[in-house]
Amino acid sequence: MSGYAFCNYVKFRKPSGSSYVDTSYYFQNFTINGTRSRGGNTYTFAPFALSTGGGEKGGDRSSNVLAIGASAVAGSTIILNLFKQAVEERWLLVVETVSLNVSSLADDQLISEETWRVASYDMDTTAIKLRLISPLDAVQGQVPNRRITEGLVGALPTTGNISIS
Repeated sequence: MSGYAFCNYVKFRKPSGSSYVDTSYYFQNFTINGTRSRGGNTYTFAPFALSTGGGEKGGDRSSNVLAIGASAVAGSTIILNLFKQAVEERWLLVVETVSLNVSSLADDQLISEETWRVASYDMDTTAIKLRLISPLDAVQGQVPNRRITEGLVGALPTTGNISIS
């Protein structure tokens, strides 16, 4: 009989000049009440789950949610303050999903690495949710410092109509 084990590692990154640097906030969701090491960093346990984006229209994966059960988090005020700071300072969240060796529970293979921009947070009686968007989402990220012009890309369409000839 075979089995599978996966761990999600998350780390927050904050702006520093024209780039981003790691904060001291590293979390993993596999080793309960323990820590795991990855890339020279120590990740503390937090009971979080990440949405898969499967419910997005067209499967575009332009948003995600990191959720922590409100009843499972004794220090929910601390989590709320962390999420609030991450939103206000426009932090990024790096998520690494790693398969584990079932026998030793050691990291085996990196499955995926995703970078998200922290957009907002909310809380209800069941969970604290950190809403994430693509760092490439120019509209919600209020990013566009440039406009597409004919000088940059050549001829631009003048209507939304498409004709097939």
